[in-house]
Amino acid sequence: MSSEKLVYKLNISGGNKGPGSGLSKLIEIEEKKFGPFEGKKIGDIVKGGLIGFANYEFAITGGSDFSGFPMRKDVHGPVKKRILVSKRAIGYKPRRKGEKRRKTVRGNEITSDMTLVNLKIIKYGESELFKKVE
Repeated sequence: MSSEKLVYKLNISGGNKGPGSGLSKLIEIEEKKFGPFEGKKIGDIVKGGLIGFANYEFAITGGSDFSGFPMRKDVHGPVKKRILVSKRAIGYKPRRKGEKRRKTVRGNEITSDMTLVNLKIIKYGESELFKKVE
């Protein structure tokens, strides 16, 4: 077992409305703070106080695991599956019209295997999350 500390990343998007519209911020959190995310699914609402942003609310929009496999909302559970995908879908970009392919994706439930979780701001708090560049 390695003595390296596990660091998880949260990619926070400002959403379509509010002061952070069109902006994003990548923050790193320690293993202790990642505990409340485990067991949550894509679409669940997370309180910002869990990660140090009081009065904020975030919606989970996706993520990826340590191998880089993306999460998909339509694959249930904390599993890795090979699914048949077509068109432009999460984790697949076809080269020709009508092309289909099996791709490995993660389920919609967050586990300790996840290294990146994508969040979208639903409700803004008092603290400033995005710094304004002038």
